[in-house]
Amino acid sequence: MIKRIALILTVIIAALLMLTSCGEEEKQMRTPGSTSVGGAVILTGTEIDDEWEIVEPQVYFSANEEFYFHFHNNLAFDTDQVIIQLIDNRDEEILAENVFAVDPEEKELVDMVWFGKEGMYTIKALVDEEIRATREVLIE
Repeated sequence: MIKRIALILTVIIAALLMLTSCGEEEKQMRTPGSTSVGGAVILTGTEIDDEWEIVEPQVYFSANEEFYFHFHNNLAFDTDQVIIQLIDNRDEEILAENVFAVDPEEKELVDMVWFGKEGMYTIKALVDEEIRATREVLIE
């Protein structure tokens, strides 16, 4: 009887350890990434400096935590609008799409953003309907 209980406890502990390690592997596999066209980039972080630059770039945030995105196009916009989309990576649903009025000679855009629930999301910047940069963020 004692051997049977010990065996059951060993199986339960092994199963719990496997579940815990699988969760860690899944988290490691979900490292946020980014894309760039022509050197354009989106950085995210909780603080900006006097020149509107992200002080310490990061990609992990909490649900409902406000943070900044800084889109640097790497060349003049040559248009008066830039579109920023917020996308839920689970189903590729566009949660929000904001059209920003910009000076065609500028090449940077900064604003705040937040996501209400945990998950992986993408911030996408479009100039003249062309995707210039994306940045994934993980909301934990």
